[in-house]
Amino acid sequence: MINCTMAPYWVKPTSALQWRDHWMQCVYFLPNEEPVLQGEKLYLTACRDQYSVWYKLQKARREEENEADVCVECPVCTCHAHVLWNRPRFGELNDQNRTNQYIKALRKVSVLKTDSVCLCISDGSLLPVLAHHLGAKQVFTLENSRVSCSVMEKVFKANHLEDKIKIIEARPELLKPSHLEDKKISVLVAEPFFTTSLLPWHNLYFWYARTAVTSQLTSNVTVLPQSASLHMMIVEFQDLWRIRSPCGICEGFDVQTMDDMIKDSLNFRESKEAEPHPLWEYPCKSLSDPRAVLTFDFRETVPQHCLSTEGSVKLLRKGKSHGAVLWMEYHLAADISISTGLLQISNEKGKKSKQAVYFFSSVIESETLSDPSAVTYAINFDTKTGEIAMDFKLL
Repeated sequence: MINCTMAPYWVKPTSALQWRDHWMQCVYFLPNEEPVLQGEKLYLTACRDQYSVWYKLQKARREEENEADVCVECPVCTCHAHVLWNRPRFGELNDQNRTNQYIKALRKVSVLKTDSVCLCISDGSLLPVLAHHLGAKQVFTLENSRVSCSVMEKVFKANHLEDKIKIIEARPELLKPSHLEDKKISVLVAEPFFTTSLLPWHNLYFWYARTAVTSQLTSNVTVLPQSASLHMMIVEFQDLWRIRSPCGICEGFDVQTMDDMIKDSLNFRESKEAEPHPLWEYPCKSLSDPRAVLTFDFRETVPQHCLSTEGSVKLLRKGKSHGAVLWMEYHLAADISISTGLLQISNEKGKKSKQAVYFFSSVIESETLSDPSAVTYAINFDTKTGEIAMDFKLL
C-alpha cells in the first residue's frame, strides 16, 4: 500500500526549439493524503480556470455520475501562510535538524533565563515559540507586514501563546520603548529570513535592523546568530551554463539573432552581477574547495567603511570553470552554524535556499590535476547599500 500525495504533470513541447533551460515539470500537492492498493481503481479529476490547474483524487464514483458532473472547487488559501511562505520556506520550517541547531545554540549560550527579554527579527519565524518554551520571561517579535502579523497571530493562538508572545508591526528604525513595554532587550535572535531577499546576502538586512534597534538593547545583549560569513566555490555546471551559451543552428533554425541579443546584453552591468539559482535543481561539480571570503559580526553595528577582500583560488579538480557559487553561513554559536549552501564536501548541492551564481565571461578547462589553473577574485560589500560587487579573473 502506498500513500498518494501529489500528481506530477507536464506539457509536451513542440519539436521546434529546445531553448536553453531544461524542461521543468510541475507537482500538484493533492488536498488529502490517500492510501491506495495495487490494482485499485482511482479517478483523477483535472480542473482549470484562466489562471491555474488543480486536481482531485477519488476512489469511486456513483454509476449515474459522469465526468462532466464532477465539480471540484478551486482550492484557495485562507490561512495566508501560503502567501507569506513559499515551498522552500515551508521546507526550512519543517527541517527538524535545522530547528535543533537553533535549540542547541539557544541552550548552549544559556541566554534564555527567567528574567530575559527576547526580540526576534525575521519574517514569519518560529524562533519566538522556541524562545518562549526555552524559558524567556518576555518574547517580542518584529513583523514588517500585515500578512506576516496575521499568520503569526494564528500560529501563536493555535499554540495558546497569544498572551505569551507580543507581535510588533513596525520597521526596526521605528521601534519605540513603548512597543517593548519600556523593557530593554537582553536577547536578540533571528534566523535570519526575510521574504524580500533574493540573493543569499540580502538577509544581512538583519545586521541593519540590529543596528537600528541598538538603543533598545542592554549593554551586554546576546545576539544570535553571532556572525555570518560569505562562502564561495568554483564549479562546473552540468547544464546551467547553457543559459549564456550561443545556440547557433538549433533543429535547423538559425537563432543567431537571439545569440547576438544575449551577447549584447552581457556587455551591460548585469553581466557582472550574481544571479539567484536553486542549485539542488542544477547539478554541478566543485573544482575548488569552498572558501570563506567575508565575515559579518552581528555583535557590532554595521561599520561605516566598506568590507573588501581579494585573493585567488586554486582549481584542484579537472573540468570546465563555468562560474562561482556563493552562499551564506550563519554562526549561531562558536561551533553551531546554519548553511544556505554547501552542507558537506561530498554533497555538492544546495538545500532549500537559492544560491548566488556568478558566471564567468570565459571558460577555462583543466585537463589534468597538474594544470596550474586558478581564479582570482575581488569582492566588495558596500555597507551603505547592502550590496556586494564582485569580479573574477581566470588565470
